[in-house]
Amino acid sequence: MARPIDIELNDSTPGIGATAERLRADVARRRDQRDEGTAELVKQIDEAARQKAEDKAARGLAERLRLAAAEQARRLVEEAARHAAETQARLAAAEEARRQAAEQAKREEEEARQRAAEERKRKAAEKKAREEAREKARLEAEERDRQAIQERLRKRREQQRRVIWPLVLGVVLPLVLGFLFLQFYGFDGRRAEFENTASRLFGVPVKVGSARLTLLPGPQWQMHDVVAGSGADTVRIAQVGIGTSLPGIFGTPTLETIHLDRPQLPPAVALKLLEQTSDPVLLKSGELRVTGLVFGAGMKDLPPLNLRASFRDGRLNAISGQGESPEAGKITLDLAWENQWQLVLNASQLRWMLGAEVPLTEVTVKGTLIPGGLQIAEFSAGLFAGDLRGSGRLGWETGWRLNAKLAAKLIDASKVAKAWIREGGVGGSATLVAEAPGPKELLPRASLSGSLVIERGVLGGVDLDKVLQERGIGEETRFESLNGDFIMESRRIDFSSLTLMARDLKANGSLGIDANRAAAGRVVVEARSSGARRTASLRISGSATTPSYQR
Repeated sequence: MARPIDIELNDSTPGIGATAERLRADVARRRDQRDEGTAELVKQIDEAARQKAEDKAARGLAERLRLAAAEQARRLVEEAARHAAETQARLAAAEEARRQAAEQAKREEEEARQRAAEERKRKAAEKKAREEAREKARLEAEERDRQAIQERLRKRREQQRRVIWPLVLGVVLPLVLGFLFLQFYGFDGRRAEFENTASRLFGVPVKVGSARLTLLPGPQWQMHDVVAGSGADTVRIAQVGIGTSLPGIFGTPTLETIHLDRPQLPPAVALKLLEQTSDPVLLKSGELRVTGLVFGAGMKDLPPLNLRASFRDGRLNAISGQGESPEAGKITLDLAWENQWQLVLNASQLRWMLGAEVPLTEVTVKGTLIPGGLQIAEFSAGLFAGDLRGSGRLGWETGWRLNAKLAAKLIDASKVAKAWIREGGVGGSATLVAEAPGPKELLPRASLSGSLVIERGVLGGVDLDKVLQERGIGEETRFESLNGDFIMESRRIDFSSLTLMARDLKANGSLGIDANRAAAGRVVVEARSSGARRTASLRISGSATTPSYQR
């Protein structure tokens, strides 16, 4: 602390009074300031002491609270452990009680099952004993009845022996001899009558190899090795069976059923026969059965057909049947007379129509038989994972003629022209015109013209983008579309106005493949980008199976 300054002032000194007054005021001011500082310092010391006391009290309180909380937590943990132990003990006791109850129930169930099994065995044994007793009684009764019947039969046979032999010799023996005569006699004398009747009916010479009559299961004339017609229209039938009545055996034959076994009919003859089936010389009513029908030796790709036909008022009014073989698949045929013959034909496959390399599957033909032809209202088939549809007219009056409109959709182009198109679905439309002496020559001689389009495909053998950049030929070109026109005639096919659109280029050209399978054509490629115009020209050569592109 600063030491006090003592100043003695004499107010009497002249001029010093005012100075003394100022000094006293200054000393008083400094004393007040010193007292205020001391008071502030004391206040701060008191505040610090109070704060320190409060902090100490707070720490003491916190410690007591912590100890109390710890003690409370310890008691809670001990209580929880005790409760858990009690709960575990109760659960263990309950589980033990449940296990003992389950074992008791299982023992009781097993005992009940054993008692039930023993009861079933006892009842089964009793039932078996009763059944055996009844069976024994039945057998004994049957044995008594059998012995009684045998005794009666013995007495009856003794009576019959006295009358049977005169009956056999006088009545039955002549009938048996007559039956055997009719069964095995050749009846070749009636063969000429059948030949003349069939010749008048069908308008062509008919020859029968042999004829005989069978009586079982009913009277039936059987004619073997029947040949009708001559030349390409010759019809051969292994056996013809004609069901007749007993009066018709020696008198005028009456036709009730007809069975043709393994006939070979040229297609044209079969179609002409349909136009002649209104003759009342045939069945008035009844059924015609055909087994193993083949349409001539040249139609081996069709399975033999088994058909049933019905007559009404002397006219054939319905034919239906089917055939199936591992090589040719399954075919069904339905014909119905509705002022005209309505045809529905379904086939699982037809390999002969376009050749074995181009098999048609799931074929459906619907149409109407007209004089000298077939009006095809609907044709549909599967071809290389796509669809082929059409309509048209097939004629056979003087040779065979076919006119048709065809439409294709999503046919796998890689299977039609694998060397040229590696991917893509072909669609389009075409007109088909064909003329040939026989049905199998129609499509090989056909003329086909139309347009095609291939969506999102791959052109094989050339990379047109590399050609534009003068970096070689490349291997393939992916394109958005390829369309054009085509004409196929005399084993030659020409493609014109071909336009290929790809992402950055466009190509136009033409292509021809002659009868010797040699290919020739030209294509001009143009860039589709907005930059400088670039073009390139390619010459196409090679063959139908190995195309070649050169700049």
